[in-house]
Amino acid sequence: MLNGENMRGSRRNSWGPRGPADSTTLFLLMGKLRLREAKLLASGPRTSERRRQDEGIHRRTLGRGCARWGLRPMLRSARPCPCQGRWLRAEQPTGRRASEAGRAVTERGGGGGSRRGGGGGKMAESGGGGGGSSGGGGSSGGGGGGGGGGAEPGPERPRSMADKNGALKCTFSAPGHSTTLLQGLATLRAQGQLLDVILTINNEAFQVHKVVLAACSDYFRAMFTGGMREASQDIIELKGVSAKGLKHIIDFAYSAEVTLDLDCIQDVLGAAVFLQMVPVVELCEEFLKSAMSVETCLNIGQMATTFSLASLKESVDAFTFRHFLQISEEEDFLHLPLERLVFFLQSNKLKSCSEIDLFRAAIRWLQYDPTRRPGASQVLCHIRFPLMKSSELVDSVQTLDIMVEDVLCRQYLLEAFNYQILPFRQHEMQSPRTTIRSDVLSLITFGGTPYTDNDRTVSGKVYHLPDPGSRQFKELTEMEVGCSHTCVAVLDNFVYVVGGQHLQYRSGEGAVDICYRYDPHLNQWLRIQAMQESRIQFQLNVLCGMMYATGGRNRAGSLASVEKYCPKKNEWSYVCSLKRRTWGHAGAAMHGRLYISGGYGISVEDKKALHCYDPSVDQWEFKAPMNEPRVLHSMVSTSSRIYALGGRMDHVDRCFDVLAVEYYIPEADQWTMVSPMRAGQSEAGCCLLERKIYIVGGYNWHLNNVTSIVQVYNTETDEWERDMHFPESFAGIACAPVLLPQIAAVQR
Repeated sequence: MLNGENMRGSRRNSWGPRGPADSTTLFLLMGKLRLREAKLLASGPRTSERRRQDEGIHRRTLGRGCARWGLRPMLRSARPCPCQGRWLRAEQPTGRRASEAGRAVTERGGGGGSRRGGGGGKMAESGGGGGGSSGGGGSSGGGGGGGGGGAEPGPERPRSMADKNGALKCTFSAPGHSTTLLQGLATLRAQGQLLDVILTINNEAFQVHKVVLAACSDYFRAMFTGGMREASQDIIELKGVSAKGLKHIIDFAYSAEVTLDLDCIQDVLGAAVFLQMVPVVELCEEFLKSAMSVETCLNIGQMATTFSLASLKESVDAFTFRHFLQISEEEDFLHLPLERLVFFLQSNKLKSCSEIDLFRAAIRWLQYDPTRRPGASQVLCHIRFPLMKSSELVDSVQTLDIMVEDVLCRQYLLEAFNYQILPFRQHEMQSPRTTIRSDVLSLITFGGTPYTDNDRTVSGKVYHLPDPGSRQFKELTEMEVGCSHTCVAVLDNFVYVVGGQHLQYRSGEGAVDICYRYDPHLNQWLRIQAMQESRIQFQLNVLCGMMYATGGRNRAGSLASVEKYCPKKNEWSYVCSLKRRTWGHAGAAMHGRLYISGGYGISVEDKKALHCYDPSVDQWEFKAPMNEPRVLHSMVSTSSRIYALGGRMDHVDRCFDVLAVEYYIPEADQWTMVSPMRAGQSEAGCCLLERKIYIVGGYNWHLNNVTSIVQVYNTETDEWERDMHFPESFAGIACAPVLLPQIAAVQR
């Protein structure tokens, strides 16, 4: 019979139906019990069984504080006491912990037996679990054999939290700590505690902590940590900053806040720059940008120049360009340095300013100080007199003494008169004073036809796209006579509108030879010499300062002739003709040569042909043909490529849109395909604007109707952008990129 409080009842007092077993049987039976116990620990007992076991252990351990008095099976819910060497009750292990507990019990051993008999196991190697002094069986005898002598079993050291969760690592932050720290430092300063230096300026003293100033100012960090003499001084006299500015700097160091107004901003900004307090400098810049107005702009600009604040200076310049005329009425304008006045007057960014208004502002500045008069030409040379109206030159400019007495000013006035009275020689009189004040190209469209059967009228409207980002066309002006299928070319920012038809005809019988020149600055039209032949669906391109009109058709049929226009002489003259009669073709100029592609000719191959004209030898030659045949398409040249886009292809009795896009490289004499168009457009306007190709309106053969779509192709990314829409559905539109004066863009 086994002794122990765990073994109760007659069933537990006998080893089987045959009565007490001998020691060998007892030893084998104890081994089986231990193995069974380990398996139970690994899998965990059933809920009801675990509850009975825990209740029994609780009853036996209550009042004794240790479970050692019971038999070893109760170790399933016990843990070693590290300080007393006893087994204390613990919560039932489950899962991985249960498996570990099972292995631990198996290794430690611990069979039945009396308090004097111990079990074997690995613990015996370290002096644990030896056999009892009296072995053997019997009703009162000790338990089974031991595993060698040794000391009392010692407790196993429990696993630490770091061992169990070695991979767990978290970083926590207290968001309010920095605020608390600043508040604490400010409190110490207010209470006069731990202050270690006094800064003096003009008999004003400021007690501060060195570490606070050194932490937020490169100037003070170098002073207190760089081995300077001031590092050991209790009182330091500062020079180069004002007391008002230093007070704001110190307050910011202890609070991260600074209060600014127009009275103190210069002192604070000067102190922040001197003491290298970058955050305060940035806050001052933001304040000055928000405080910018017509009244304060020039003073802020002076501060930006004094303290070398590039970002602030850019903001001041941009504001001045937008509001120059209003600013010129302020008193501060009269004190503007000469170099700043010249900087503004020579810029193309001045908006909403006519040349006569700029002239009056410059005269006002010159007359304010008599000592400025000898240098009048340095200022007035930036006024663009040729762009003034004739009445303004006569009534407002030449009547001033300064324009007559100063030799250079007289020359400026004479230049303007010559420019005005000799319009056909304006190309050879180009100078910085004849350039329109604008830094943005605008897309301008001319004419078009809706292709209505019951109405032969064509459009005379001129639209422009002032801002590609706005995606909205606005009406700019009107032509003297409406037209469609005309050609336009830009030379010295004059727009030449040549040929086309003034009434809608499907054939060439409506072709005209009339030519106009549009001056976008004065918004004036000038009729120039007519072409030698009437032309429609031809090409007009600028090459080496001349304009070339190639091919086309009229009531006599298709043409192979080519005409050249000389702006200086205002005359058209014939040059070498095309090798074949061609109309509905496209053209572009590059590197001093003219390229003509596709169009209707004699055969299908002519619709793929590429002609090249060299003006130096006055000859045409064929180059590599296009990959796709096309007519009534468009061509645009960039810095290194010539693009062919859109058009149509005839097949038996039907026409199809050509969506393929390809570009030509003259050096390689090779065509390459790129991303196709999303919708067909033939007889459309086309031009390059800021590395993007705009295709405006035209005819869509899939819809069998005119269209208002405007497709935009990015030549750098080979992508088609989101479509825009023209105000009207027109075919036969002509378009070109032109510099418009800012005042015209604003007014219209």
